[in-house]
Amino acid sequence: MADPIPSRSFNDPARQAAALLVRLGLAVLAVGVPTGSIISRRAIFTLMPVGAALILIGVMLDPKGAHLARLQAALFRPLGLVTLFLLGWALLSLVWTPFIAIAGERYVKTAGTLLFAMVVSIALPPHSKTSNLYLLPLGLAIGAIATTILGSLVSADGVQDLEGSTLDRAALTLSMMVWPALAALAVRDRWMSAGLLAVAVAVAVIAVWLPSVLGALAAGALVFSLCNSAQLRVGRMFGTTIAILILCAPAIPFALAPLMRSAPHGFAISMQTAETFFTAEGLRLIAGHGFDTFTRGLQMGYLPSAMPRNIIFEIWYELGLLGAASAALVVWTAFWVATAYLPKPLTGFVQGALVCGFILALTGLVTLQIWWLTILAVAGILFTLVAKGQYRTQRPAAKSLSASALRPQN
Repeated sequence: MADPIPSRSFNDPARQAAALLVRLGLAVLAVGVPTGSIISRRAIFTLMPVGAALILIGVMLDPKGAHLARLQAALFRPLGLVTLFLLGWALLSLVWTPFIAIAGERYVKTAGTLLFAMVVSIALPPHSKTSNLYLLPLGLAIGAIATTILGSLVSADGVQDLEGSTLDRAALTLSMMVWPALAALAVRDRWMSAGLLAVAVAVAVIAVWLPSVLGALAAGALVFSLCNSAQLRVGRMFGTTIAILILCAPAIPFALAPLMRSAPHGFAISMQTAETFFTAEGLRLIAGHGFDTFTRGLQMGYLPSAMPRNIIFEIWYELGLLGAASAALVVWTAFWVATAYLPKPLTGFVQGALVCGFILALTGLVTLQIWWLTILAVAGILFTLVAKGQYRTQRPAAKSLSASALRPQN
């Protein structure tokens, strides 16, 4: 009688090394990023490329898999094409930006981060191991506990210094990375653990005390709850609403003008400033002023300090109508992909993350800053990991099993 052939080979050093590197890279992203952000504001600029590079090297070491074919297929899908067009238009706008040297350097960092994250997401192994998925909630739990402790100590002493800014970034990091971590628990039916993790992140944000982040998390949670009953309708509604807000940003100050003229401070002044600016721009709104001109203009006094600081006005000022239309299409396509292609348990978390991130960008806490885009890139990689951790097989029916077992064997 011949010896049984093992169904799985344990003598493949290349595959074992590849799996180890992928796990190390995921550990850097899932555990290192939320915990490292508490220690240093710039830790993510080191951790993200190191973790992503380890994953990419590990994937390339695996002899199985058509990596180039998968990359080409993903880039030529609607979301990939629209994203590439937006990056291409931003690159072209460097021709007329007044800060070409600084803007060019920032563009390379921004586009490189996003494209690197796209490549790593596409290259991830087609089946995620359960042990890799559990790295996400582990890292978030450690980060939330540490942020809560440090936030309480800073608040108790009344200290408002660089450490406070570091904790703010840590809380913003938690607010975006919590969504793939919750999804990783949900796809394994660990709903109790997911609820405890969500509470831990909320407590951490309260300890740092960022009301805008709490509001964004609450809005994301509302979207997630609505998706349980009508995910397709909810996805279309929020995707269309956000796309319209981006496209119609120049009309918002004019629409609010009758309500704002009687209010002398705050939001009313920023809307009146935006109304004056858009009136004077004219045809310049078609092409914009060029990549990275909004922040530089505020810093150097070219723009009034009361100009609204949020992502939709920044996109219009820098990239104009074509950039705003591309950004709106990217958002709408992202919601469409979440509802049409992602597994059902994952859809609500992705839509919640999209709404949460957009609200944070509207508040002005984050816009197109590189550290924020890097956080979004990490969250995208981790969401892809969770999507590839879904069960893809179905057990055969009990009836067919019993019939085959009773069938006489020759």
